[in-house]
Amino acid sequence: MNTEDLRNVDSAALMQQAADWIEQADEIIVCAANGFSISEGFAILQPSQWFENNFSDFIRKYDIQIPLQGLQGYIHDGKPFSEFYERLLRQIHYDKPVSEAMKSLQEITSNKAAFILTTNSEDRFVQAGYPEKDVFYLEGRMNYRKDHSRIERNELSSITSPADLEMNGYTNSTHFQNKINDLNAFLQAHPRAVILELGVSANNGWIRPLVRQILEYSPQIHFIEMNLKANPMSLYPAKDAGRIIQIEGPLTEKLSQLAKEVHNKLDFKLIKSSFLMK
Repeated sequence: MNTEDLRNVDSAALMQQAADWIEQADEIIVCAANGFSISEGFAILQPSQWFENNFSDFIRKYDIQIPLQGLQGYIHDGKPFSEFYERLLRQIHYDKPVSEAMKSLQEITSNKAAFILTTNSEDRFVQAGYPEKDVFYLEGRMNYRKDHSRIERNELSSITSPADLEMNGYTNSTHFQNKINDLNAFLQAHPRAVILELGVSANNGWIRPLVRQILEYSPQIHFIEMNLKANPMSLYPAKDAGRIIQIEGPLTEKLSQLAKEVHNKLDFKLIKSSFLMK
């Protein structure tokens, strides 16, 4: 396929091109933000029916509209915060099964080295089975203490303040710098990569600059953006347009389609290899 302007081809062709890039790559860098959380059935950064249904008492009492407000001091420290925190973490982490979107992502990355960059602090990727060393939670994790020790299910009620959590001051920690080193080592070891970006908005202050930097210094890397609505192409240098694909639509649906395309290409590759060996 001519990659001079991938914005003007139909969605099926885009999906096939995305699968080709993944099949040819030696690694996948997954960038995930709030849009991916929404595909899993909850929203941390915006109002939602899920939040209204499950936290109406806190919404009324503390005039909060989104879960992040509850985690950032709008709810008084002590027992009220502990009750909110425990209910939230049980619903979005401890008692929540692996989502269909995550299962599709696991299929896509199953035969490749994968590194996850995410501003989603609910720790869904390690929970789903991705190795902790290959997941960089850029803003820390909700289910870890400030000393980076995991908070077990039976310890949730012991958290009485946002100050107890790893997210508080995480970017100034040694742990954060170590994860930067892990990312750099991964990039150096796998120069022919695909970035698969899932539900990242144009104004994401962490992932957006990292993507631009990786594209600038790694000319062999291709970029696949999957979002409900595509971000403006002006976010990316014009010279990079030929290695960028934007796929619009619900993430769960589009990830499932991409997983099938990747699986079909792997099956064909195995059949071809078997035939040539005879």
